[in-house]
Amino acid sequence: MSYKPPFPVLLLKLWVRFIHNIIYYRHFVCQGLEMLPPEGTPTFIASNHQNCMLDPLAVLYSLPYHAHFVTRGDIFRNPILGKVLRSMGLLPIFRMNWEGIDAVRNNDQNFQDCERHLIDGRTIVIFPEGMHQDIHTLGDFSTGYVKQAFDAALMADFSKDVFIVPACNHYSNYWHMQADVLVKFGEPLNIAPYYELYKSKPRTVQREVNKIIHQRISDLMLNVRDLENYEAIDFILRTYGYDFARKCHLNPTKIEEKLLSDKKLVKFLEIAKENDEDVVKSLYSSALAYKFDLEKLGIRDWILRKNAVFIPVLIRIFALFAFLPLFLVSLFPNLFIYLSPNLITPKLKDKLFAGSVYLGVTVFALPLFSVLTLLTAFLLTESWSFALGYTLLIVPLGLFAWYYRRMFLKLKGAISWLFVSDATKQRIRFRRINMFNVLDTIIEKYNIN
Repeated sequence: MSYKPPFPVLLLKLWVRFIHNIIYYRHFVCQGLEMLPPEGTPTFIASNHQNCMLDPLAVLYSLPYHAHFVTRGDIFRNPILGKVLRSMGLLPIFRMNWEGIDAVRNNDQNFQDCERHLIDGRTIVIFPEGMHQDIHTLGDFSTGYVKQAFDAALMADFSKDVFIVPACNHYSNYWHMQADVLVKFGEPLNIAPYYELYKSKPRTVQREVNKIIHQRISDLMLNVRDLENYEAIDFILRTYGYDFARKCHLNPTKIEEKLLSDKKLVKFLEIAKENDEDVVKSLYSSALAYKFDLEKLGIRDWILRKNAVFIPVLIRIFALFAFLPLFLVSLFPNLFIYLSPNLITPKLKDKLFAGSVYLGVTVFALPLFSVLTLLTAFLLTESWSFALGYTLLIVPLGLFAWYYRRMFLKLKGAISWLFVSDATKQRIRFRRINMFNVLDTIIEKYNIN
């Protein structure tokens, strides 16, 4: 039985989709939709947790039908907000270390609600890691979602197939808008073949199913397991990774292709560390030294990759001056929309919530400032047609302002590089070439094509 949210919720969902897919992200890519069971099939979607509230939104807007989401129970404490969240399809789960033992006692009813939704043929999305993180790795899973899947089957007297679909979210950047996000679905697991064994050995089956789903999600995503050297590995992926993708005949500007090459490069590094640990340790040290040099100068690796020289920099300066009037026109009201989340983000204990705040504030700030812009433009020009036209251009002007700012920051870095001493340039280039050469040698030696 499919679930139809109330009409106001559908309107809100469409509006947030526009903000999410068009304004906040540059590219929103979805793969593996053919893996999803047909609508009306009892389905759990289990995903990695990389980016706070942006994770469920990414999964939500990749699905061809409505889904329920299991989420932290503390946001349901306000009765009115709780009713609104439930109408949107959110299901609360309370955790002892967050909401306390008294709240956890409510979970029995919440679990039963979740299981009824499953048996009614609905899709439920859950993040078994429990906590999000800002690094590309996969944490341990709670087996609670597996127990719920089997309890749902038990509720139907094991007469229905229940599926668990592995999924992953992958981000090109955790911290900035107009980045890229990829949602990828993997091969679903039908737990029906485990029903008989589950009746006698439930814990054994839960662990086995959880292990399978964990591995399938790991296979979908970029899972860096060497956390001790994560900083160096991440830097290598963001620098040498562009060259490596092209060697693999993949486009590093496409998030889905960059993910494939990054996974392959991490595999090379894992194998090399097992066989030549000293070489890899030296590589990671040199990578961090190169990273430190770049950060000290306030520049990025792309400046060396694209070999920033005087003439291209001069052309960029002229381009910025030429488009400066349009940039100034675009600032109102986009500057207020962009700055308004800053009232909240400095107070956040978990800085990874910043992206969720930016998107959430934009959802409500854009309509408000659009009305103010319409009225202000009319008062200044006494022309409704001009006021309406300018208001309709808020979004494209805002995106232009964002990229103008990025171009300015890139130009600032390129100019800084031009004024670096020749000796320093030579040292930094040597570090880069040496790092890339070592990586080339590792790839040639441990070719796993």
